[in-house]
Amino acid sequence: MNVKFRNYRADDFIKVRDMLVASFCETAKLGNWLIDRWNFCRAVSHTMHDTYDSWEDTVGVWVDEAGTIAGVVNSEGEERGEAFFQIRVPLPAAVYEEMFNFAESSLAVQEKGRRIIRLRIPAGDSVRESIAYSRGYSQLEWNDSMSVLSLGNLGPVDLPPGYRILSGTDVSSEAKALAHAKAFGYFEEAGDHSVPLAFERMKQAPDYRPELDLSVVDLSGEVVSFCTLWYDGKNRHGILEPVGTIPAARKQGLARAVITEGLWRIAAYGAKSAYVGSTMEFYKRLGFEAVYTSYVWERITDGSE
Repeated sequence: MNVKFRNYRADDFIKVRDMLVASFCETAKLGNWLIDRWNFCRAVSHTMHDTYDSWEDTVGVWVDEAGTIAGVVNSEGEERGEAFFQIRVPLPAAVYEEMFNFAESSLAVQEKGRRIIRLRIPAGDSVRESIAYSRGYSQLEWNDSMSVLSLGNLGPVDLPPGYRILSGTDVSSEAKALAHAKAFGYFEEAGDHSVPLAFERMKQAPDYRPELDLSVVDLSGEVVSFCTLWYDGKNRHGILEPVGTIPAARKQGLARAVITEGLWRIAAYGAKSAYVGSTMEFYKRLGFEAVYTSYVWERITDGSE
């Protein structure tokens, strides 16, 4: 296979999304992102971390003879020294070496005089593991895991009195941003306009569907719990990202209710399953089962390298 590197272009966003969909059809064990993460990071993470305009310069693309994207190296835009490989099909070791080189040169960070890069490698990928070992990486216990739920037997939407579920068109970006900040514990630092802008950009993402962007609001109209789903019609599955409940409204079943409502909605589109990038006990109680794991591999070198 003749695969060559080129720089990322703005029109690659949809092409990469399509590659992620196609690769899942062929083998879901390559450790690739699903469409939720590709959309959500571009809109929300990059905005929150002030990398929205610079992120494209840190993405590497590999294409085959026909110009079809065969591989991508990208970050989440958080500038934490993390790199992710998106792979169309298993690639020659020489191409993986190029991808390692790109990640190390473009995405590593300096921490306390050391240069650090952290990659995700799916469990059982002996080729990438061997390359990582040869380059001085160590496998950490830290991992990314994916859980799946079959939609064959969904329960009722059991929403407590005093609450209602609204779709994305009925909830402002400011209200959603405030709930997200409270749910994930950064409310005190969210004093500027980046967070509402992030959720406004999420509404403009190619795969965003307002009817799948669900919020639980209380009698005052405040968003107290939320769940956004992204639907992959080709693979007939939905993905949850993000899900959260503000501290003052927890332990009432609100997250379960809004997730269940979302699952019913994607089931109506023909979805057969739903995924979430977590193995938390909460999701296990909903019936999700762990299915894919990628481990973090870390390389630390002298900061002068």
